[in-house]
Amino acid sequence: MGALILAALIAACTNAAVDKAIGATEGATGLSVTRSDTAVVVENGAGRPLLNVRATIEADAGATFVQVLPTLDTGRKTDLRLADFRTEDGMLFDPAIARPKQIRVTARDTLANNYDLTVPWE
Repeated sequence: MGALILAALIAACTNAAVDKAIGATEGATGLSVTRSDTAVVVENGAGRPLLNVRATIEADAGATFVQVLPTLDTGRKTDLRLADFRTEDGMLFDPAIARPKQIRVTARDTLANNYDLTVPWE
């Protein structure tokens, strides 16, 4: 009798809904990052809200310009204006001076899955 109850409990805990609830990222596309003349465009395709979305423009001479977005809701897209990126010292981003190389975006979702995407500046 005890073995039957144990088997029923195990079966109940291994269904697809439970797997999805504990962080399986089945079919999730994650982050999408593009750039326009005036902004870095970040889109959330992760299937869950993203937290602590950190966009970094990495430039020559090791300079990094950062902008942090506290949350990005599921399926939403946001434009992070280039004029709002700053170094830790507060220097504003100027593409004519900084010579950017790439854009890196990191975030985590509400189930603590981490996302990290780097795209060339081009």
